[in-house]
Amino acid sequence: MPLLSSVPSPPLPALAPVRAAAQDVLDPAHLRDALRVSPADATLAAALRCGAAVALAIAVPGLLGRPDLAAFASLGALTSLYGRYDPYRRRAALLATVGALMTGTIAAFTLLAVVGAPTIVTTAAVALLAAGATAFCLLVRTGPPGATIVVFAAGAGLAGSPALADLGPRVLAGASGALLAWLVCMTGTLVRPTAPARLAVRRAADAVAVVAWETSRGGGVALGGPPSDAALPAPAPHGTLAAQAAVRRAREVLADDASWRLPRRAVPALSRELDEIERTLDALGAPREDAAAPVRTSLTAQARSRVHGSWRLATARVGVSGLVAGGVAAVAGLGHAAWATMGSTAVLQGESTRHAVVRALQRGAGTVAGALLAWPLLAAPLGFWGTAAVVVVLQTVTETIVGRHYGLAMLTITPMALLMTSLAHRADPAALALDRALDTVLGAVVGVLAVVLVHPRPRARENRGTARENLGAAREDPGRRPGSSLAGSDLDRLQHLRDERRDG
Repeated sequence: MPLLSSVPSPPLPALAPVRAAAQDVLDPAHLRDALRVSPADATLAAALRCGAAVALAIAVPGLLGRPDLAAFASLGALTSLYGRYDPYRRRAALLATVGALMTGTIAAFTLLAVVGAPTIVTTAAVALLAAGATAFCLLVRTGPPGATIVVFAAGAGLAGSPALADLGPRVLAGASGALLAWLVCMTGTLVRPTAPARLAVRRAADAVAVVAWETSRGGGVALGGPPSDAALPAPAPHGTLAAQAAVRRAREVLADDASWRLPRRAVPALSRELDEIERTLDALGAPREDAAAPVRTSLTAQARSRVHGSWRLATARVGVSGLVAGGVAAVAGLGHAAWATMGSTAVLQGESTRHAVVRALQRGAGTVAGALLAWPLLAAPLGFWGTAAVVVVLQTVTETIVGRHYGLAMLTITPMALLMTSLAHRADPAALALDRALDTVLGAVVGVLAVVLVHPRPRARENRGTARENLGAAREDPGRRPGSSLAGSDLDRLQHLRDERRDG
């Protein structure tokens, strides 16, 4: 009779992704990444646009004698956060769509509060909204801040004890804020309509310059002329990918600008400049991307082209984590369960495990510290106009630093959000700050758990031989991804760099 082997059996295939994700979550490198300050450019103009939109939005209800509506107007004005570097024609469509989404969210959730919907219904509705908004943001490629602000609008709609008569004014205030944001963000067409294209081309040049510097440093190659293939070391993968993405992005922006009159005359010169940048990248040994020249497409067409992409997993994670986080917050008696859903949604707006963990660390720690800073501000007798001024300053400062370090930005985001909430209805400062901190930390933890536990369903017809090969490769290198020549940690690091760029 053969002796029983003492070698442990391999893990069940269904649990392998969970175990791998758990190991990745516990990687100590995430803590270092959470402390790292990232470079960011072109932040001042976007910050001033957002600050101006919020200032105008708050001022209108204040001057009309309805300061209770200022919070909803400022929420509508946060539409200005989207499409900050998009060409103007796409920006116009995107801001109008997001503004309608924000206004509709305020209306729907105010109505739920009016009819006295039970907690289980409102919690499920917020989670469903978070999932739907995430799908929209991924399909349309809105960029930051993703679905987070939409969930914030849902929480504002549920706040207080509104009557049916409050529905119209709230919706009108939100719509007016969104309209003001649209006008502020589109004024650049009157001054410099080619600014987004020039920025995109400049970023492509900067990204290629980084590849050139890395290549010359690695091989001691002079960059005065095209080096031979033998003398040219391979460019660093992350630098090459970033440069190719920057060139591709510039092509898309130029295609958009070529489709309308104002910036069209500048497109040929910028295209020639971009051609020269791409030739430099080719000379550095980067593989040329064989892709057709981009053409301008509508938001609907862009969404259709990505229907078969990877948006479903992120949407499912956001929905499940939002339901769990909001449910736990409601059962625990926390005052703003929607904030817990917002916390889980925020950490899941990237596509990598690394991004989720880093965002959870930064958002959790930053919110706790920000709540402590908000406490004395909430208790101070600032009055309406004093509070409005602080909100505008904090919003402007936030937009200058959020691309550099998300955790530092939470030091201004948290007081700003709580002061905006206080514009609608007064609350105990200590209780409001504590709710924000606890809800956010809860949401961040649940969001990370969703990354660990929620994975794509394995295909029933997966080739067993391939699965065995992947298992063997995983034993040799636990960080390696199936079907990839790079280790899983490398792929996550590249994806995290991409998410960081998008968050800027």
